[in-house]
Amino acid sequence: MKDFIEKIRKVYPLSDEALSLFIAETERVSFPKGHLLIRSDVKEKYSYFIIKGYARGFFYKEDRDVTIWFASSGMSLLSMNGYMFGSAGYENIELLESCDLLKISNDALNRLFDRNIELANWGRRMSDQIILELEKLIMERCFISASERYHLLIEQEPEILQKVPLRHIASYLGISQVSLSRIRAGVQ
Repeated sequence: MKDFIEKIRKVYPLSDEALSLFIAETERVSFPKGHLLIRSDVKEKYSYFIIKGYARGFFYKEDRDVTIWFASSGMSLLSMNGYMFGSAGYENIELLESCDLLKISNDALNRLFDRNIELANWGRRMSDQIILELEKLIMERCFISASERYHLLIEQEPEILQKVPLRHIASYLGISQVSLSRIRAGVQ
């Protein structure tokens, strides 16, 4: 839990009081590797925060799944549509290893944001980070090669090769597994 607290305080320096308010509204849960935590087309009433573990967000397109992000300790797992609008989402969230999570209802999370400015600022900063990550992904897809994207990903998240199957890394990079194998082998 200490690592989790350090990571969320890097996003925004929550006081012990604000952190206690947040944790008091959560339930600690654990799920095994491969568990589908959030499903597309389902009205999701809960958001989750990773204490320990690794997950991915993906959607289905033409009978294949497309990975759109990865998440680790200190990060949130939620359906944006479910959280923001109370409607069914487009994303699925799969646990890539056994995970310890904090679970909170979206209603309770919003009440905390309404009542506590520190928690509201923390939530805003988390949203800002998500927007920046998506912007970065779009820019990388537009302006750098698949090989450069792969090497950048490995540089920024070296543990990813131990935690994520290559098919999901290839999907995230927007390339085939064959292309990823060539990149890893240094064959152009």
